[in-house]
Formats: sequence, C-alpha cells, structure tokens
Amino acid sequence: MVIQVVGALAAAVKVNYSRTLVDSYTAWLHYHCTTIFLLVAGALVMAGDFVGDGMQCLHDGADSPKPINTFCWITSTFTINSTDTLKGLGTYNPELHEKTVHAYYQWVPIVLAIQAGLFYLPHYLWKTIEGKQVDHLLQDLNRSLFDDDADKKIKNMVDYLRESWGLNVKYYLGHFLCECLYLVNVVMQMFLMDKFFSGAFMSYGTKVFEQLRSTDDLHRNSRMLEVFPRMAKCLFYSYGMTGEIQTDDAFCILPQNIINEKIYLFMWVWFIILTIITCLQILWHVAVYSSVALRTKLMGIRIRATVPGRMKQALRHMHIGDFCLLNSIGKNLEVMHFRKLLEGVTNASEEVLEPSAPLVYGTYRPFSNNSSAADTLPRKRNLYPTLSMGE
Repeated sequence: MVIQVVGALAAAVKVNYSRTLVDSYTAWLHYHCTTIFLLVAGALVMAGDFVGDGMQCLHDGADSPKPINTFCWITSTFTINSTDTLKGLGTYNPELHEKTVHAYYQWVPIVLAIQAGLFYLPHYLWKTIEGKQVDHLLQDLNRSLFDDDADKKIKNMVDYLRESWGLNVKYYLGHFLCECLYLVNVVMQMFLMDKFFSGAFMSYGTKVFEQLRSTDDLHRNSRMLEVFPRMAKCLFYSYGMTGEIQTDDAFCILPQNIINEKIYLFMWVWFIILTIITCLQILWHVAVYSSVALRTKLMGIRIRATVPGRMKQALRHMHIGDFCLLNSIGKNLEVMHFRKLLEGVTNASEEVLEPSAPLVYGTYRPFSNNSSAADTLPRKRNLYPTLSMGE
C-alpha cells in the first residue's frame, strides 16, 4: 500500500498528454498542482538544511558549541513580547513578558510531505473506485483522430451503456464523494495548520497583507516575524563544577524561516482559493445532475451543436449514474465521435424505455459475442465490452 501511494505521488509530476481524463479540472488543482507545490516546498526546506545550517546559535559573543545547537534544534526556541527594536529578544522576565515557543521548524519537511499525500489521496481513491472503466470503454479511441474501427468502438460503447442502463450509480457516487473529499481535505488541512502553528495560521495571511500596506517600515513584516522569527532565544541547562544547574542563554538564528514564511503565505492564499473553487465545483455538479436543462446545455457544448428533441428526451430519462459515465466519456472523445455516441445512446434509451420492448432495465447481459441469455446477474458481467473486429 505504501509503495503504491509513493508511486502514485511520483506519477503526479508526470505529464501524459494521451491519458484518459476522469477528473474535473478542480480535482487536478488538488492532486496535481497542490501536491507538486507541497513536494517542491518540502524539497526547498530540506535543501536549505543540507546546504547550510537550519539553526546557528551564539553564546557569549561566539559560536555556540555543537551540543547547544543540537539541543536548541531538537527542543525549541522562543521569543518574547519585547519592544519592537529587540524583535522578540531581550531578558526574559516571566512576570513582564509573554513567551511564544517555536517548536515547528524541525517538522516542516515531514508535515509538507504528509500534506502532499493527503491531497493526492482522494484522487488515488477515485482511481481505485473507477478502475479504468472509461479507459476500457474508450478502447483507445481517444488516442487517435483517425481510427478505422471508430464506428465499431462507438457501437461497443452504446451497447455497454444500453445493457448497463441504471446500473452505474456506484460510478456517480464514487465520483461525487471523492469531489466532496477534496473539499473536506483542504478545509481540514487549514485547521491542522492552524493547530500546527498554535493558532497563528488562520489569520496569518490577513495580518501580513494588512501590515504590508502599512507605511511604517518597522511594522511592515512584524506578523511574519511573530510566526516565523529569524532570531530567537534558547535556554540550555547544564551542571556546574559544584553540581548546581547553570543556565546558558543562547541567541539563535533561524535562516530556514526565510523560506517558511513565503511558503505558508502562499499556502494560506492558495488554500482559500482552492476552497472557493471546490465549493463552486460541488454546487455545479449538484446543479448539473439535478437539472435536465443544464444536462442538455452541457451535452450541447460537448457536441458543439443544438441538442435535438429526441436527445433531450433521452437525457431527461437518463439515470444520474449513466449520465455521469457518459459525461466522463465525452471529456475524452473528439466532437464527431461523441456526437455519434450520443445519437446511439438516444436510440438505445428509446429501446430501453419502449413499453413493448423486451425488459432490459435492472438486468445485465454481458457484452460478448458468445454470451448466454441465462447469464443475467450483474455480478457475473464482463465489466467492459470487448471490441469485435469481425463483421
């Protein structure tokens, strides 16, 4: 399972121009763009740690010994609400100052990698549920504009849609639930980041942009420095010669936060944009699947023509799962091919809904040249039609 997820994440950065599209562009923003951003951000942070020191502390005016640097890195640093000129430093007095502990910086690359995995997870689940159904139905018709067997392949798709009429609810439910999962994930991650930064993430972008508009140079970057300080304090405790505890007050420089402040500002903006787009996408899905007029309009856009009355009638009586599958096929077909498919589906729907026609709805006969009439259980069906090259 872990190897499959890692392989899927690696595949997210590949560009495949002939792949079958079964997702919306909104989903692509989640599992492709956002995943790549998070992985690149994590790589930048890790590269900064490898190229230079993630933290460098000073003690008594000189470089701190390695034990102090290591201690401050693996535990935490802190800043205090001192005057603006000291920027969070100064002599700490518990009665006068409020301490802000910064214990996130060593976890940033790991958290970014986990976020990338979570953004790819809904797409991975949808690919598992979808099972390359559309890809098999297309029979490579989407990979070539000139196919001598195009008519036979379209006939196979029509036959499958007729025989599976009303049995594709699972396809729609899987698609819609995974779209909702994208929204749940991005909102959940905003709250998790807020928890990760001790309640500072939700208002981070708002306060940064407010202060960037300020004419006071002293306060222009104060919010960034509050959340991602470039200088911080660290207390190192050791035993003296007589056994008494000695406190060493180290001054630490955090160059990694120069990158972190930009990464999380962009993340704050992007997560808000992504949340709005995803909400609109879900509302669009609900509207399309519940409105015959919008279905008709969408199919008209797909075939680049006015939808005839017979097609409107077929779309009106089409089950929501069948329409979802048909729409996914239409995303991948050239206009003329999809127009022929839609005409075939219109004829097939009239056969299914014709009162004098043999009962087809609710049953399934595997699409095969040698299928037997007794094999009607959906569980025994051959999921994808096979292309018959004979006459």
